[in-house]
Amino acid sequence: MEIFNNPKTLKKLKGFSDLMLEFNIEKYNLFREMSEKYGWDNIYTQDIRYDLIRMVIMDCHIKKGFFTISDLTGVTDLNIRSIERFLSKSVIVGYLEKKPGKDRRVVEYHATEKSTHLLKAYIKLTKKGAELFHLDSEDTAELSNLSPKELKDFLDWSEDKI
Repeated sequence: MEIFNNPKTLKKLKGFSDLMLEFNIEKYNLFREMSEKYGWDNIYTQDIRYDLIRMVIMDCHIKKGFFTISDLTGVTDLNIRSIERFLSKSVIVGYLEKKPGKDRRVVEYHATEKSTHLLKAYIKLTKKGAELFHLDSEDTAELSNLSPKELKDFLDWSEDKI
């Protein structure tokens, strides 16, 4: 690719690269802090595949109030046993609650009050991302389909716990 053969062109990507690096460092530090504070295993904060799993969990909770293991399989290359260990640990430390589904063969996982820390972490991360990319509150609210006041309320709510 010609971009990589031309040092002047490549240097133009420096600003973008710096932004992405700073955002990912913030993300890592936020989840490491949560790991230390709330007893997560380091593997669950350092492996991006678990981050994707957490995002799917949060999305399912918001959309339908629970998730099942089938919602998580296929999102990453994690095998089912790794996902089950992650869920088991999450249940043990109180982030999730297992309940039988409408179909007794399917287990539903429901959020607990403790799992709101995860939502708060992602909201805090959204705020940091908006700051890094110089988005004002109205632009950020529009991206998230919220009014600026609703976004401010969520950001205020997220600040006190993480």
